[in-house]
Amino acid sequence: MNAPERHEMFTLPEGARKIDISKDAKMANCVIFNIQREDHTVANILRYKLLQNSQVLFAAYRMPHPLEHHVELKVQTTSRTTPVDVMKEAIELLMQDYGNIRSAFDNELFRMEASGGDASMRGARIGAGYGGFGALDPTTAEFGVAGGMGGRGDRSDDVDIDF
Repeated sequence: MNAPERHEMFTLPEGARKIDISKDAKMANCVIFNIQREDHTVANILRYKLLQNSQVLFAAYRMPHPLEHHVELKVQTTSRTTPVDVMKEAIELLMQDYGNIRSAFDNELFRMEASGGDASMRGARIGAGYGGFGALDPTTAEFGVAGGMGGRGDRSDDVDIDF
C-alpha cells in the first residue's frame, strides 16, 4: 500500500523541529508558521483565535498535501506588534479557554457524584471510569438542567465559556 505508516502522522522525527518560522517576502509584517505533525484541528482553532485579535490583519492556513502531516499558518499583523507575539497570545488564550472547559466539566462530574444520582447512573460512572462518557445517558435529568456547564444557575463555581 502507498500510504505512510500511521505513526508518521503523529511522531516527530528525530532532530525535527515542531514549528519553523519564516518571513513572507510578499507581505509586510507577515510570518508563515510551519507546524509539523498537526492538521485542520489545531490550525483552524489557532486561526479562529488569531482573528479575534484586533492587531491581526490576516490569518489563514493550508495543508500542502494530504499525505504530508503539517500545516502552514500565515499571520499578518499591524506594525504595533509582531506575528510571533500574537501567536503566543493566541496559544495562551486557548490554554485558558480549555482550562475553563476542564474545570466546568470536573465541577459538573463532582455535582453529579455528590447528588448521588440513581443506581443506574452510579453504575454507569463506575463502568465508564471517572471522566469518561462510556455509558452515560445524556437523556437523563442530570443533563441540560439549570446549573449545568453553560454557566447558568445559582452555583458560585459555574464558569461562563464564550467562544
